[in-house]
This record gives sequence, C-alpha cells and structure tokens, in this order.
Amino acid sequence: MRPVTVVVSLPVADAERSLRFYRDGLQLADPEIDAGMVAFELPNLSLFLIERSEYAKYIEHAGVGPVTSVPGACIISCAIASTEEVDDILTRAKAAGGSIPGPAEDHDGSYMGYFSDPDGHVWELVVNARTEAAAG
Repeated sequence: MRPVTVVVSLPVADAERSLRFYRDGLQLADPEIDAGMVAFELPNLSLFLIERSEYAKYIEHAGVGPVTSVPGACIISCAIASTEEVDDILTRAKAAGGSIPGPAEDHDGSYMGYFSDPDGHVWELVVNARTEAAAG
C-alpha cells in the first residue's frame, strides 16, 4: 500500500475548543473549517477534528458499529527536529489546555515527550538521529 495522503480523524467534544488548542496553542496554520469539522493540512498528514455527533455519522456510514469515546484511543506520533522544539511544543500544549504526563526524556536513543489534547488524544513527539538528519 502506498497512500498518497494519510488522514487522521479525531472525535472531539467541542470543535471551537479544539480549534483554539491546535491553532492557537500548537500554532498549526490555516485550518479549513466546516460545520462540525476542522481540518489541518500538515506535511504528509491531514488532521480532521470532527465533533462527536458528526463523527458518529461517519462511523455508522462505515458500518463499524456504535461510537464509543475512549480518550487516547490512538497515538499520533510526530518526528521533531530537535529536543528544544519538543520542549517548546510541550510548553505550548500545556499553556493551551493540554495535559503533560511529565517532562520529555531520553528513551533508548530517542528523546520523547507526550501530551494529550483537551479530548484526551495522545501525541508523541520524538527526536532521534534519524529525525535530526532529516531536518538538517
């Protein structure tokens, strides 16, 4: 499989609150806003934040059963260019209303930090030799 675009759709309780968190807090740029949905186009990823009622319609249409909202049901991992940028993102996420379980730290040759958005979706930020080389 060689997808042209990858889309991650996250159910959110309040699209406006999530918009503020991602746009203002994490500084993701130029969202597209439609009734009940916010879309951010990132490098190699489209991130859709969909109000739970609308998300339920997509799930029903896909025929996969009722929606159960489990905070952190997926982890969104991002390769980051530097440890300083990881620390900055964690600071901004917390200031914007996110949760930080603890400071970023070294783990098996990678510098890793985690945060959750206001709806409990978990983000993992990773810096290692490969991500530093790609950024340089």
